[in-house]
Amino acid sequence: MESNPVSEREISLAIAGFRQEVFKDPDTGITLKYNLFIPGNYDANKAYPLVLFIHDAGAVGHDARATLTQGLGAVIWATPSEQAKHACFVLAPQYPRAIVNDNSEATADLDATVALVRAVMEQYSIDRNRVYTTGQSMGCMASIEMLIRYPDLFAAALLVAGQWDAKKMSVLTNANMWIIVSEGDRKAFPGMNASMAALEAAGAKISRATWNGRASAEEFAADVRKMIAEGNNIKYTVLAKGTVVPEGLPDDPRNNHVHTWRIAYAIEGLRDWLFAQVKPAN
Repeated sequence: MESNPVSEREISLAIAGFRQEVFKDPDTGITLKYNLFIPGNYDANKAYPLVLFIHDAGAVGHDARATLTQGLGAVIWATPSEQAKHACFVLAPQYPRAIVNDNSEATADLDATVALVRAVMEQYSIDRNRVYTTGQSMGCMASIEMLIRYPDLFAAALLVAGQWDAKKMSVLTNANMWIIVSEGDRKAFPGMNASMAALEAAGAKISRATWNGRASAEEFAADVRKMIAEGNNIKYTVLAKGTVVPEGLPDDPRNNHVHTWRIAYAIEGLRDWLFAQVKPAN
């Protein structure tokens, strides 16, 4: 029996907590709509982590709130239970067009997004050593390219159901990354396999594991602890085929792709790992 560990009430409260704003990047001229969650009882004398979430191509459009309703990726960080553990800012831009493609090319929207992150960091009291990026599919791919172009910006990344050119990605040997793909995903799985091989050839230390996508919360917690204990900065988790797609749906590549998101963002230990990552002081 599949169940969402996060209540509908918590999700509704999280969605209601986001403000919708507009940012114009002076360098690219691009205007971005975005959603911003500010922690309750925000204190400018404290420094808060910031989580950037980038949505999938399926949420592309002009409705600023679309990214908030496409699964848990944007809202999970803003739920009352998560904020009680990890008070943080959550930034979720809304894109009117795809910002990356399957040729591992990115539009100028990517640079405008980094300008937006920096503008939020200037406006609020953000811990510059605890800025994180995450995203699913298009958002995963965009996050990877941001890590490549702006290696000093993010402390860590949670990368879900995406892939990128292996040669380009091979420079990320020192990045803190937890990568989640499904074995039945015909793009993300072979694409990330190639990138992991390229990273290892470049000297990266990678922990690898195959997980049961239908595991209990306790089993996922044990899986997470085991990978963390290996001490490697790159963690590559594959969700086993046949364990990702809910019963009653075709176990095809598309469903393996989109249901990776549902599983990954609901694993509490992955979120705890992200917040534990701190960028080394310069």
